[in-house]
Amino acid sequence: FREKDIYFPHNLDFRGRAYPMPPNLNHMGDDLSRGSLRFSEGMKLGHRGLFWLKVQVCSLWGLDKLSFDDRAKYTEENIDLVRDSVRNPLDPNCDWWTKADAPWQCLATCQELIAAIDSGDPENFLSTLPIHQDGSCNGLQHYAALGRDYFGGEQVNLLPGDDPRDVYSGVCDRVKKEVTQAAAYDKGDLDPSSGDKDAYNRKLCARLLDGLVDRKVVKQTVMTSVYGVTYIGARRQIQSRLEEKLQDIQAKGLIPENDDSDKIVKQCASFLASITLQSLKGLFSEAREIMDWLGLMAGIVSRQGQPMKWVTPLGLPVVQPYRRESMKVVSTVLQSMQLNLEDEMVPVSSRRQRSAFPPNFIHSLDSTHMMMTAFEMDRRGLPFAAVHDSYWCHAGNVDEMNTILRDCFIELYSNTILEDLHCSLQMQYPDAYFPPVPPRGTLDLNRVRDSKYFFN
Repeated sequence: FREKDIYFPHNLDFRGRAYPMPPNLNHMGDDLSRGSLRFSEGMKLGHRGLFWLKVQVCSLWGLDKLSFDDRAKYTEENIDLVRDSVRNPLDPNCDWWTKADAPWQCLATCQELIAAIDSGDPENFLSTLPIHQDGSCNGLQHYAALGRDYFGGEQVNLLPGDDPRDVYSGVCDRVKKEVTQAAAYDKGDLDPSSGDKDAYNRKLCARLLDGLVDRKVVKQTVMTSVYGVTYIGARRQIQSRLEEKLQDIQAKGLIPENDDSDKIVKQCASFLASITLQSLKGLFSEAREIMDWLGLMAGIVSRQGQPMKWVTPLGLPVVQPYRRESMKVVSTVLQSMQLNLEDEMVPVSSRRQRSAFPPNFIHSLDSTHMMMTAFEMDRRGLPFAAVHDSYWCHAGNVDEMNTILRDCFIELYSNTILEDLHCSLQMQYPDAYFPPVPPRGTLDLNRVRDSKYFFN
């Protein structure tokens, strides 16, 4: 396929999310696949394209929490290592690129950057490399926009800031503060024979965890909160991270001799899961109310014996396919086989309909945002690709794409999305009562236009 144009036809899943149909090589694949693909059409870097190449080198290295200017500066300070990586990438002494978070994409970007610099005229250099702009915990961005959640929106870069905000660090800071406060004690307080076992366990967990909670411990729970992670799920996620810190926990010398370390870690995970979920609720109050309201709507519909149905702002009808498992045994001379029955005669699964609706509704909105951006990019003749909430374009078009995707986001959430959903459900099921849409916060969506780290 070298020097040939490759086209990637796409499928839409039932929520409207786009997936390339070729199963092996595609831009949603692994790092090697992504690093191997370029736009077939070259476009001039222009005034700012070289800057965005430098930013991407640093971002793929793993320093994507820096400001754009600091990322470009990091690349400039390491330009000799970048050049060595391009000159002889297989030389063990030129392996700087292999230490990146995404090494193959980093190497491809290094090659493009050096080629542009060595051209002698970077602004007129024809670049084919895709530059990525990614949403900041995009599911929470959509929830915050739906609920006009000011504080939640601030955490996920819906509001302007000098540096990109990291929601995982924001939640982590709140959790660490709670743990430190719970760990405050007089030496006589930590007494298992005091009679209040719950208070003892809580204080023991707090003291064991104090100083050991970091961003990695809470990250997965924050990420999956948009999918409605439960307390049990959060505890399991956190427990996996705490097991990696078992030696540090044991080194505190606070675990009684007769206690099982695994049992203590599980207790600590339960303690931390509760604090993490509560911190998320405090940071994203209006967003959380929207999430709970969506689940309530799906529960009411499922009690009517019907799957959850809605129409996206682009007019795509969505029906959740979740039904109870129904098996049929087919016996033959040679063997018996069990077949899954999937048709509209099988009753819906109320539990799955209810738990899956909030994340599926958000996915239908993030796919709408992506399609709106794609339509506008196409209208302007600008090549575009996307991996859900990661939007790709030529380096010389990044600034224009950033304007487009922000305008499309504001246009999307200027619609009465939740009110339309409520009205639709009330019309479909006139005998059922659907609670009104929860009150919104004070977030001004127009400020998204000034937030340079909304996608970054």
